[in-house]
Amino acid sequence: MKYLLICGGVGGAKLALGFSKAIDSNSIDIVVNTGDDFNHLGLYVCPDLDTVTYTLSDKVDLKKGWGRSKESWQMLTELDSMGGDTWFQLGDKDLATHIYRTFNLSKGKKLTEVTKDIKDSFGIKENIYPMSDDSVSTFIKTKKDILSFQEYFVKYKCEPTASDFVFKGAITASFNKKIKLDTYDKFIICPSNPFISIGPILALRKFKDYLKNRKKDVVIVSPIVNDRSIKGPTSKIFKELGFNSTVVSVANYYNEVSKNIFIDNKDKKYLNELNELGFNVYLADLIMKDIKTKKNLADSIISQLSES
Repeated sequence: MKYLLICGGVGGAKLALGFSKAIDSNSIDIVVNTGDDFNHLGLYVCPDLDTVTYTLSDKVDLKKGWGRSKESWQMLTELDSMGGDTWFQLGDKDLATHIYRTFNLSKGKKLTEVTKDIKDSFGIKENIYPMSDDSVSTFIKTKKDILSFQEYFVKYKCEPTASDFVFKGAITASFNKKIKLDTYDKFIICPSNPFISIGPILALRKFKDYLKNRKKDVVIVSPIVNDRSIKGPTSKIFKELGFNSTVVSVANYYNEVSKNIFIDNKDKKYLNELNELGFNVYLADLIMKDIKTKKNLADSIISQLSES
């Protein structure tokens, strides 16, 4: 069985790590959202790709879930003393990744190539792919303004009320050509934010159409547990858009591309409702607190899907 993991940042990275500990590296590939990518201080920053890379190499800051462990901040401190722009934090180790990426992109390399070089340098065996080599940028419509993703997520800490999402460039962008979709048995939508982490990937029309035709092989892992976000603003956004913060809303969001969902044991009360929507429902412990629970969840997904 070969799996394609479809993921954004922290939640997707955690499950990807679990899979990397559960099965052979040749059995999984990981495609990552690039709608968050942006130019900052002259550097090309890929937050979700970096979070996946740092997590799989055991070099992530476990407390934050992103960035490098044992990080230092001398550059940022110096920049602040000069009155520079420091709202987006770049640690010294993290900075090296962005410099390397920006330099190689400027020399004509594709993002896919540079991502492979970086993940290889971190000793990662699994393939990590950006969703596209073309630029796609996520914007969030709010009551007052349209904000770039990083403005919304980092600068304003997700406080503005979201009303819609725009994925600039998605209409013309191509899904990553290195990913041969017919080689996968199952497609796992990781517990990442549906709107701003998975949404940009599904905005690539050919990829979404492919999943719609393979709906029986697409599996959702809910980012909502016991009516709350596992991490981040998922629950908040559902409510702002007029939906309940439940696994049923998650299922409805992905209804076009999947009829299979993993929910936490705490959400058994929604079994009948999900079944009525036509979903095959699997139960597991979805909270990933440490390496053991990450691997346990991956093992549970692999085991239950192999029996279905």
